[in-house]
Amino acid sequence: MSSQDVSAMPADAVTLPAGKPGGRLMLLAKLAVTLAVLGVLGVNADWPALLTRVTGADPVWLAAGFMAKLLAVVCAGERWRDALWAAGERVSHGLAMRLMFTGLFFGQVLPGALGGDVVRGWLTYRGGASSAAVVLALVLDRLLALIGCILLLFLGLPHLVATAPPSVAWAGPVAVALLAVAMVVGLQADRLPLPGVLLRPPVRAMQAQVARLRAALVSRAALAGLLHSAAVHACTVFAVIAYAQALGIPLRVPDALAVVPMTIFAAALPISLNGWGVREGAFVAGFALYGLGGTDALALSLMIGLSVTLSSLPGGLLWLSLKGSARP
Repeated sequence: MSSQDVSAMPADAVTLPAGKPGGRLMLLAKLAVTLAVLGVLGVNADWPALLTRVTGADPVWLAAGFMAKLLAVVCAGERWRDALWAAGERVSHGLAMRLMFTGLFFGQVLPGALGGDVVRGWLTYRGGASSAAVVLALVLDRLLALIGCILLLFLGLPHLVATAPPSVAWAGPVAVALLAVAMVVGLQADRLPLPGVLLRPPVRAMQAQVARLRAALVSRAALAGLLHSAAVHACTVFAVIAYAQALGIPLRVPDALAVVPMTIFAAALPISLNGWGVREGAFVAGFALYGLGGTDALALSLMIGLSVTLSSLPGGLLWLSLKGSARP
């Protein structure tokens, strides 16, 4: 995309594909997981105490926490710009941010069959980027987000190992290590010796895309994207600390650094609606290791979830502005 990215957007409105039966079943399954976990946590929560904490919260720390989550979206937009750059496309800082906010908005209102990543990629493609570059950038963006979370997780690992039972402390890192091994093996898929009968055009196309992804991962743009990814997750850690200060919850910085990356990783699993339920369960279980009550941990998780929802709202207006900018 050139400096005229926005004006190059097509005039017709973005259309969303109709849901499929399998997609509806998956949505219902995610909804069931979300409601089940939230229900269990809600029954055990001390709601009067939680309400008292919220009504007496420090507005300055509340604002600091929300601004941190808003900054996380901006950093994620920069990561999307870096991923596109590594894939061979250029977009402006402003357009990358608008695309990220728009994708986040749709990720909230269409959590089932259509995710925010798909909407963001679709809008980028309609803005002039090649389909191959968009697909590559989407995969790279997710990988950078995962690697950034892994880096933060291992940063808090020494404190976790020193304070938690070994079976708990090493469960997350071991799972992440296995995932990293699988990722490395997957990035070598194009180098696997395959019989000639299997080398059909779709297989060759996949091998070419894997080779492009491997090359993109070691580019300077990908390194910048990794730094932005780490900044996204660091903003979430700071937001949790800020909300704890606002609500008067005794939370130490090392404890937050040890637990929050694992909750981010858990919430990213595609088994609930936008991480709701899974994130809350991970917060309660993780912070229980450091003596934090279930109600307090649930309050922190709900504040993070609410921040994500509120920070996505500008995406609706920015989507309209993208459409409007496309008109001649």
